[in-house]
Amino acid sequence: MNRPLRSGILGAAVLALSALATPTIAGAAPAKPTVSPSTTAGSAAPTILARADIVFLGGDPWHPSGPLEVKVVNEGGTAAKGFFVLRLPPNADLTAGGDCRAGDGAPRTWVCGGAELPAGGDRTYRLTVTSSAAQPVFGVTEWGSVAGQDATGRADRPTDVRINWPDRTTLRLRATAGPIVDGAATIRVRVTNTGTFDIGGYSLNVATPDGVRVTEPGCSDSGRTNGVGCEILRERRLADGATDSFDVRVAATGGTKSVRLWLAPTNRYTNPDTSVTLRLTGGGSGGGAATTAPPTDPTTPATTAPATPAPEATELPRTGTTTIVYGLIGVSLLTLGGGLLLLRRRLQRG
Repeated sequence: MNRPLRSGILGAAVLALSALATPTIAGAAPAKPTVSPSTTAGSAAPTILARADIVFLGGDPWHPSGPLEVKVVNEGGTAAKGFFVLRLPPNADLTAGGDCRAGDGAPRTWVCGGAELPAGGDRTYRLTVTSSAAQPVFGVTEWGSVAGQDATGRADRPTDVRINWPDRTTLRLRATAGPIVDGAATIRVRVTNTGTFDIGGYSLNVATPDGVRVTEPGCSDSGRTNGVGCEILRERRLADGATDSFDVRVAATGGTKSVRLWLAPTNRYTNPDTSVTLRLTGGGSGGGAATTAPPTDPTTPATTAPATPAPEATELPRTGTTTIVYGLIGVSLLTLGGGLLLLRRRLQRG
């Protein structure tokens, strides 16, 4: 290569290097800085948190329900609206409370709350969860979840919500029937909780033949007795060892009848003495007269029949000391008379 060509190439290289080393001129826009993903608004730690207590279902044994309490906390430095997202399992429904609306997209999901919370403040929401299982469920635990959420939709990590269905237990049924009087009879029922924990309610089914109808207490045709009777729902808490006693009044015509009673739902009870069959007896028109004495009410004071004076007896012969005195006088008179008679005979002979 000749000397002029080599000098030209070297000069071009020097010019290029000097252009790259020239500083940016005043007024030119600076290059945009790179932003770390960790500083984006969406990655900031959530400040609205939510926690829930265990749910215990009870009451109506066919569709038990229970309270759900959710506490929403604002852990941020400024006031903010606090929401929570609630998800329930397939066999549970939200039936009341919490200012809830259906969530978008996910099934069995609700967005609830929304009250303004001061920095560090909290609010507790009370809701009602009800079993939606087609058949009674006992001894089952299922899980839902709650998560805090702010007004922008940013949510905290979900935490579990435990839902307990009622446990199986033992419940004993006893019943007695009074006679049919004037077309009506009374069945006295005693239901004892022989289990180890309180129960929130039970059902008593009454199967009645033609001519027998339950008049009180309220007995509904729920369809669960297959058209042969009705159901009395006892929605009251029954402590372990306690007894629920009440009367069932029935209208009955047409002579002797058989009535069957049983506790329901039957799959809840582990003991056999949950059913009893009674015979209602009577005769005559209008349901017949009682064949046995009606049961005595122990609260009614006993009445004492007035005493009937005994008839006046005829006077009996006198006895005792007076009779003895009369006897001695008689003997003395006889002795005296005999002595006088003997004395007279002696005088005549003399």
